[in-house]
Amino acid sequence: MTSPALMTATLALLFAIGAANAASAERIPPTPVQDVVVIAPKDPKVVATFPADGASIASGTVVIKIVFDQPMTPEAWAYDRAKTGVFPDCLARPRLLPDKRTFVLLCSLAAEQSFAMEINGAPGFVSAAYRAVPPFQIRFSTTDASTLSLHDALQQAGLTDADDPIMDWDGASGVSNAQPVRTPQP
Repeated sequence: MTSPALMTATLALLFAIGAANAASAERIPPTPVQDVVVIAPKDPKVVATFPADGASIASGTVVIKIVFDQPMTPEAWAYDRAKTGVFPDCLARPRLLPDKRTFVLLCSLAAEQSFAMEINGAPGFVSAAYRAVPPFQIRFSTTDASTLSLHDALQQAGLTDADDPIMDWDGASGVSNAQPVRTPQP
C-alpha cells in the first residue's frame, strides 16, 4: 500500500508532465478524411486579397478576391461601405469558389478614384466550423487604364475563366444573383 504523500507527489508529477506537453504541443492543421475536413480550433483569417490593401489597379471590370485560410460557408458573407473611400459598384453576392476558401465578387470601378470596402463589419463571413472572421477593410485606387473583359479581370486577380464570379439564377428565392447593386454614396 502506498502512502498518501507518495500518491500526491506522483499525481503532481504526472500533472506537471501533462501540462508541459500540452503547452509545447503545436496546433494540428485540418485533416481531410474522405470529403470531410476536421477543422483546427481557430478563427478564420484572410490570407490574400485582390486588389491588395493599398494597391492601385486598372479601372473598369474588376474581380475582387478574398482568400481565407480555411473552408468557408457559401451563404455566409458580409461587405459594406467603409468610412473612407467610395464603395464600388458590385454584384449583390460574392461567389465561393470550389476550393471553399476563395470568394470572388464582380465589380465595375470608375477611373482615378479611391475605393474602400468593409469586410465582415456586420459579421457574416464564417468558416465551415461557424467561426466568424474578424472585420477588416480593403482600400485601393484605380488608374486611368481600363480592363474591359471579364477574362482579363479574372487573369488580373490570378484566376481562370472557371472562377467566373457570376452565379446562376436562384430559383428557390426567385432572385437573380447576377443583378448589380449600387450602394448610395453619402
